[in-house]
Amino acid sequence: MISPNPTSSGVVHLIAPPSTYQGASNHFGRTIPSLLLALAIEHGLTPPPPMSKVILVGDASTKSTAAQLGLPIDHHIAPLLSSKNILKRQIVSQLKNNHFTPSRVLCWSDELISQASAAAAQLEIPIELISTKPSTLQRPPQNIDSIRVFESDDFDLWNDHRHTCQTDHLLTPLLDSKAPTHTERTAKRSAIDIDDQTIVIAAIADNPSDVDAREFAFLLGLLAVSGYQALGIIPNTAKNLNQALRHHRGLKEPFRLMTTTETLPQLLPLLDAYIHPTDEISGSTQLLDRYLERADIPKLNLRHSGKAGFSRAQGSAGQLLDEMDAIVQRMKSSTNSPQPAHA
Repeated sequence: MISPNPTSSGVVHLIAPPSTYQGASNHFGRTIPSLLLALAIEHGLTPPPPMSKVILVGDASTKSTAAQLGLPIDHHIAPLLSSKNILKRQIVSQLKNNHFTPSRVLCWSDELISQASAAAAQLEIPIELISTKPSTLQRPPQNIDSIRVFESDDFDLWNDHRHTCQTDHLLTPLLDSKAPTHTERTAKRSAIDIDDQTIVIAAIADNPSDVDAREFAFLLGLLAVSGYQALGIIPNTAKNLNQALRHHRGLKEPFRLMTTTETLPQLLPLLDAYIHPTDEISGSTQLLDRYLERADIPKLNLRHSGKAGFSRAQGSAGQLLDEMDAIVQRMKSSTNSPQPAHA
């Protein structure tokens, strides 16, 4: 069990889901920690309510994201002025003023651990971190009672910070999602008028704000020139979104481009492939890739940046086009429809 005793009371979960506010600054919420917590609750790996409570941290839009991910919300904290000290006081206040005496805190977002550990220390209760991206921390607090990690590089990083940790084998299998059925796929694509000849590619990151929309649009333009009929899906919070839309219009819209506030589980039936915009190795990236791999969504093994990927080397371009051709054949065999457009 995540909690030492599944019947123990007073377990507080602290989580930061992704925001969907376009143009807002300081987005730090991520999908994978939120999914892990939602699935842990669903599978009974943590005490049920009222013996545990979920405190969500983020702007107002994160409540909608949490609902899409199946994450229950007991309390919501909106960080004031992005101040870390104010956030710590908000967490302490929330823990003290809800007629709920916490016996321990489980922090699911590395980005919150400094404030969470300070709050736990003030309340003199233990704190556990489910760590998926320790690279976000320059100086981790020392008063973390236990740490779970999912990837060897994260394990080594915590050791470098002189923290002991254990590698998780309990939560990881919860991310083994099933591939969308043909019925689910057909219904989802028909709802937004996507035909069987269109290849749907999403730029996906654990923190959707890490996606660079301009670079992704550049790559889609190159695929269109190569003869592929594609639709690109970009998170509403992606960087350089307005520039990407201008680039798209300037090309006379040779491909479809769609922005979305939907979370990863809702997008799965649409996807024919995805691109991960980072080369970082962490639990965050590895678990995201695992989730999509188990859903039978192929990964295009190239960063979506034109300068860093497609345009730099002919060999990289050839690899990408080979992967696109393989996706075309997958679509053809699964739908028994005419081959997607490719010159």
